[in-house]
Amino acid sequence: MENGVPPQRQSPESDQLADRMGTASDVEKASVLVDHFAAATAGPPSAWVDEFVSRVEEFGLSVRQIRRAATDLAWLARKNGQGYLDETDRARVLAAGNSHTARLCLAYIQGQRLRFDFKFAQLHRQCLDWLTEFDGDALVLSFAAFAALGARTSNGPSMYQRAVEAPDADDKSNQVLLTGINFADHLPEQPQMMLTLSDEMMARGQENAIVYYRRATAYRKLGRFEDGLYEIDRAIDDLGPGDVLVHEQFTQERRSIILAQDLQKQIERNTQAVADSITAQVDERIAAASAQLEQRLDEASLRLAQRVDVAQEMVSSGLLKMVEILGLFVALVGFIAGSGAVVIKSHGLEERALSMLLVVGGSLVFFALLRLVTTVGRRRVRTER
Repeated sequence: MENGVPPQRQSPESDQLADRMGTASDVEKASVLVDHFAAATAGPPSAWVDEFVSRVEEFGLSVRQIRRAATDLAWLARKNGQGYLDETDRARVLAAGNSHTARLCLAYIQGQRLRFDFKFAQLHRQCLDWLTEFDGDALVLSFAAFAALGARTSNGPSMYQRAVEAPDADDKSNQVLLTGINFADHLPEQPQMMLTLSDEMMARGQENAIVYYRRATAYRKLGRFEDGLYEIDRAIDDLGPGDVLVHEQFTQERRSIILAQDLQKQIERNTQAVADSITAQVDERIAAASAQLEQRLDEASLRLAQRVDVAQEMVSSGLLKMVEILGLFVALVGFIAGSGAVVIKSHGLEERALSMLLVVGGSLVFFALLRLVTTVGRRRVRTER
């Protein structure tokens, strides 16, 4: 006995776990640990977290193996309604061995629990502490990106990029990122980010039903409904029996895709109907406006033709008047010339007086005729106007 604490003895279950771990391959070791602690996740965290941490150190599990085991056990703890790790649990575990591996295990378990319940703000506060020690760890970076994307903070995209480019990124860290992007609907490039990451995961052999499900969501948001139906059907086919909640979530996504597709078709039909109606109304109004314009053009042409006729008649009348006046002037000149000759040839006073009277009388007659011609012309112009 040391410090009043009795030494712990190996139980038959622990001996059996050691035997199984000794014969298991590296790929199987995480699953063996999950099977061993699965039942204990129905109790408080102290029922399994302490021993899990000690067993991880005892068997020397790699970081990837720890991630797999911690993620699966955290999911079982959530399904069983187990509470989150508190400071008492953390202090108890670290009192037994405050190692880097122990602290990393606690961060993985708590991070996955908060991630599964979408506790963005609480996870963000936890990541502030974890990043000081595990800044290069892909899963811890994924937790930080998940919290930032879900909380819509400005550093979400940059944290996401750091996590994607982390050298030790694996399927567990990428799954956290894929779920985080699903909540980042404030980013215009969100659907394409989901497809890009899922393409990389599938190229690395990390595809599963959840990956197909996320791809279906991305295609639905992009309006590529046939691609979305193909991916969600792959997700449903890949899902194992018994997980009713996940199956219902997948079928709900399928209904959402079909509903969005039907809504898009209805919008297109209504848009086409509205477009046809607007086109018909526009054509009708254009035809009416064209008829009115043609009528106005005809009226304007008629008025222009009338004015041209009036102008032509005025010009003709003016020319005629000019000819008449010119004729009068020629007659006057002839009359004056003849009268002058008569006056010159007159010998007596009487003859000259008569000659002068003749000239004056002829001039008066000429001016009377000129007055008559110009007056008649003005009256005709007023009448025609």
